Amino acid sequence: MSPRSWLLVGCAVTSVVWIGNSVAGCTGDDPVAATDSGSNETSTTTGAVNGQACANGPDCQSGTCADGVCCESACSGKCEACNLPGKLGKCEAVPDGEDPANECPTAALAAQDGGVVDDDAGDSGTALNVPEAGVSADDKTCAGKCNGKRACAYPDQKKGCGSTFCNSSTAQGRTACDGKGHCLLGLEACEAYSCPEGATTCKSTCTSPSDCLPTHFCDPTNTCKARLGNGSVCTSGPQCQSGNCVDGVCCNDACNVVGGKCNSAGKVGQCTCPACASGGACTLWYRDVDRDTFGDANGTVGNGGALPGCAAGPAPTDGTTTPFVTNNKDCDDGNVNAKPGQTSYFATPRSNGSFDYDCSGTVDKETPEYVGGSCGYCQLDRGSVCAKATTCSTAGRTAYHGCSTFPSPIIGGGTICKSSNQSAFHATTACGQTGTYFTCGSCPFVSTAPPVTTTSRTQQCR
Repeated sequence: MSPRSWLLVGCAVTSVVWIGNSVAGCTGDDPVAATDSGSNETSTTTGAVNGQACANGPDCQSGTCADGVCCESACSGKCEACNLPGKLGKCEAVPDGEDPANECPTAALAAQDGGVVDDDAGDSGTALNVPEAGVSADDKTCAGKCNGKRACAYPDQKKGCGSTFCNSSTAQGRTACDGKGHCLLGLEACEAYSCPEGATTCKSTCTSPSDCLPTHFCDPTNTCKARLGNGSVCTSGPQCQSGNCVDGVCCNDACNVVGGKCNSAGKVGQCTCPACASGGACTLWYRDVDRDTFGDANGTVGNGGALPGCAAGPAPTDGTTTPFVTNNKDCDDGNVNAKPGQTSYFATPRSNGSFDYDCSGTVDKETPEYVGGSCGYCQLDRGSVCAKATTCSTAGRTAYHGCSTFPSPIIGGGTICKSSNQSAFHATTACGQTGTYFTCGSCPFVSTAPPVTTTSRTQQCR
């Protein structure tokens, strides 16, 4: 232990006279002999008693000088001292929160250089988006103090030791102590408030929904509050986990069908249909005129194409034999050929002029088109590129319009050359229009060009 500057109050002596078993008192600098009248024996003890000032061991009766005073022991352990106020001469633990001898210092880790933490500092397990200017960190902030039990205690991650920055909209990068005396860079999830790009920390107030995490909403007091569960009182959808505020409560569904309610007794928070005997959920049923099990995509309650009813059935009726179904996926309910999943191609358009028979929203052509294309023999050029040759190397080979390179399915097999489309149009041909249809033939003899036949063909679509 290093010397400590404690104020020593008392008699500064170098010898004590003992009479029998009693201490006579302070006598000065020289040994003094006293005689016991009962025993006629003389006893002399030199050196300071425990707790008195000393420079080294021989100055003390105990033979031990620690922390500038004579001590009962060497007192050289961590966070212990022999000169604590009121306990001079006794080796006691340094009180919690104190460190007069600076026995609990800190040291930077190798990942930190000059107090600046770079992109590789720490090991958060998640990518860090460190600002270009870097991040400052001060290890000295994380120095410890004695814990009153002859050991050091260091600040944990609750104590910051440098700069912070928004790493993402839901987390901030933060320099904090690690409980071992180091200042490290890591990620800390935001609580309630978001962390805007370019900001230094998570927000603490809100004025718009974006100021809060997706799990929270901004209330009238500019505070981000946790979104409410179904059945909770609400005034707007963003307040609810479901995003639906219906009839003044958070609802499990938008419940925007005719007759739907979300505050029925015993069913608060659930969209129910009073028309249902069981109080079940409401849904819209859609007219299926062509009876292909797909309802009218354009059906609404207003145009008679949809009717409200119980989700569990039975289906409602409009007084006719036309069935109603719970989906509205049919893009042309009056055309039995138009429905989702349709795989056939057609040469004539639907009643609205569209060729979208599979209700995908796009039009697919049946016959491929190679504008300015030609027939050729597909083969690997120099062993790696699939090219189209104008003459054949083997009699009987079939010519094609397209050639593509693919990796071989055999391990170490390199690449293979695949052919495609023996027949095609050589010009763009609109759906329902007729064009010249080219079909590639087979090689009659080695080194001959492929024979080509042409016919007239209508481009069909779906």
